[in-house]
Amino acid sequence: MKRRDVLAVMVTGAVVVLGLLTVFAIEISNTQAKSKTDVENRVHERSVLAAALIDSLFQTSALTSARADARLLGGATVSVGRLNRLAATNHYAVLVDPSGHVIAHSRGFTAQARKDLAQSAAMRLLRTGRPWAVGNVLPYQSGGVINYGLNLDTRAGIRYLLTGLSPRALGGFLLGELKEIPGVRGAHNFVLDGNGEVIASTNPARPTGYIFHTPTQLSVLHHRSGSVRGHYYDQVPLGNTSWRILLTAPEGPLFASVSGFRKWLPWVIFTAFAIVGGLALLLALRALRASDDVREARDELEVANHQLAQSNSALATSNAELERHTQELARSNAALDQFASIASHDLQEPLRKVRTFTERVTATESEALSERGRDYLQRAGASAERMQRLIEDLLKFSRVTRQSRPFVAVDLAQVAREVLEDLEEPVQRSGAAVRLGSLPTISADAPQMRQLLQNLISNALKFRREDVAPEIDISATTGEGRVKLIVRDNGIGFDPQYAQRIFRVFERLHGRSTYPGTGIGLALCLRIAERHGGTVLAESVLGQGSTFTVAMQSERSEAVRTPPPGDPANPSEPTQEPYVAV
Repeated sequence: MKRRDVLAVMVTGAVVVLGLLTVFAIEISNTQAKSKTDVENRVHERSVLAAALIDSLFQTSALTSARADARLLGGATVSVGRLNRLAATNHYAVLVDPSGHVIAHSRGFTAQARKDLAQSAAMRLLRTGRPWAVGNVLPYQSGGVINYGLNLDTRAGIRYLLTGLSPRALGGFLLGELKEIPGVRGAHNFVLDGNGEVIASTNPARPTGYIFHTPTQLSVLHHRSGSVRGHYYDQVPLGNTSWRILLTAPEGPLFASVSGFRKWLPWVIFTAFAIVGGLALLLALRALRASDDVREARDELEVANHQLAQSNSALATSNAELERHTQELARSNAALDQFASIASHDLQEPLRKVRTFTERVTATESEALSERGRDYLQRAGASAERMQRLIEDLLKFSRVTRQSRPFVAVDLAQVAREVLEDLEEPVQRSGAAVRLGSLPTISADAPQMRQLLQNLISNALKFRREDVAPEIDISATTGEGRVKLIVRDNGIGFDPQYAQRIFRVFERLHGRSTYPGTGIGLALCLRIAERHGGTVLAESVLGQGSTFTVAMQSERSEAVRTPPPGDPANPSEPTQEPYVAV
C-alpha cells in the first residue's frame, strides 16, 4: 500500500474513533441526566400518592357522616346531642351558617374558639363549595386545635359543621401513613399546615407543633422541589385543606445510582477508550517512520490495529446498548410496582369529573337533549358511580390487614346504636323492625367493628322479600375468651351450597340490576373478622332468611396478621383504615 493511501486510512480511522467517542460521551451525559430526573420523578410520585391516600382518608370520613349529620342538624331547632357526641372524642363541635353565625355548639367551645372562626382556613374553604375542609392549627388551650369542617346541605339551607381536632392526636394518626412511604436511609416525611407548622413528622427533631422558621426552612416552603444543604425535597398540596406533604432525603443515598463511583465509572471507561484510540494512532505514525525493510510487517500491524479499533468500537456500542436496556428494564419494573399502588387512587379523579360533567350537562342542557341523549348521560353517570364505589370498596378491603391502630375496649352495643342511627333512613323506608339484644364490650378496632355491623345490617335491609317488612335480630354470646356476634334476618336467603362462595371478592348471587352493590361487603366482613382472630359463618334457608355469625376473640392486644400479599385471595395495600376521630 502506498504511503498516501496509508495516511488516508489513518485520517479516516481517527475521524471515526473521534466521532464514536463523542457520541459515547454525549450518551453518557444524557443517560446520567435522565437517571437523576427519573429519581426526582419517583420522589414526586411518592408525594402525590401520599397526598392521595391522606385525601381519601378524610373524604371517606366525610362521605360516611355528612348525610347523617345533614339530617340530624338540619332542623330549625338543633339538638346539641350530636354535637356533644362529636366533642366526646375531640375538643368541640360547632354548627355555623355561611355568614359565620354560630347556630349551636357543644361543650368545650370557648370564647377563643369562637373568635378564631373568623380566621379559620377550614371555613374559607367550605365557603368556596368544598364538601369538606381541614384548616391550620389555631390557638386552643395549650396544644392548639385544627378545624375539620363538613359542608351540610340541609333542609334549612347550607350549614357548616366544624369539629375541633387535637393536633397531636391527628398527627399520631397521620404518622402511620407517613411511615408507609418508601424512602432511602435518612429520609423524613412531613405534613405541614398553611403556616408551616408540623402536623405529623417522621423526624423526632421536628415533632408535631414545630414551626418552620429558619431561612432555609422558609425557602423550602416557597418552592415545590429543590436541594438545600445536601438534602433533596419535594412537596405537594393536599386537596380541600391548607396543608402540604413534604418529603426530604439526603442526596447521597437518593442519587446513589448517578453519583460517586457510579457517576465516574462511565467516564473512566470513556477515557480508557480514548487512550486506546490515541495509542493506536501513535503506533500507526511510528509505523510510517519505519524503514522499507519492515514495510510488510508495518502493513500487517496497521491491519491488526484497524481491526482492534473496530472491535473496541463495537464493544463500546454493545455496552452502551446493554446499559440502556438495563436502565429501561429497571424503570419499567419500578413503574409497574407503583402502578398497582396509585392506580386505584388516580382513577377516582377522572371518575369524579365524569360524574360532575354528566350531571352538569343533564342540568344545563336537558331541554336540548333527546330522550336517548339523556338516557346515555344517565347511564354514563351511573357507570362512573359504580366504578367509584368499586374502587372505594377495594380500598377498604385492602386496608384492613395493614392497620396499625392498637386494639381498645369497644362497646358493641354503642357501635350498633350508632350504625342504626346512620342507617335510619333505609330502616324507615323499608319499614324494618330491628331488635338489638345485649351486646358485650370487647377488645377490638372500633371503626372496623362499625364497618362490620354496617355491612351485615345493610345486607339484611337490601336483600329483603317483596311485600314483607324486614325483621333483623342482633345478639351476642360470650364464653372462653370468645364472642359470637349474630345477625339474623327474614330476607330472601340463599342456597346453602353458596355459604362459602358469598365471601369471595366480587362474588354476586344476583344480577347488578336486581340488587345494587360491588360484591365486596361480605369479603370485607370476613377480612375484619380474621384480623380479630375469628371468622364469619353463614347459614340460610332460601326464601326464609339468613343468619351470619361472627366469631372473634374478645380480648386481644394486637391484630391477627392475615396471609401474605402473595395470596391472591388476600390482596393488600400499604394504607391505613379510612376513618378519622371526628
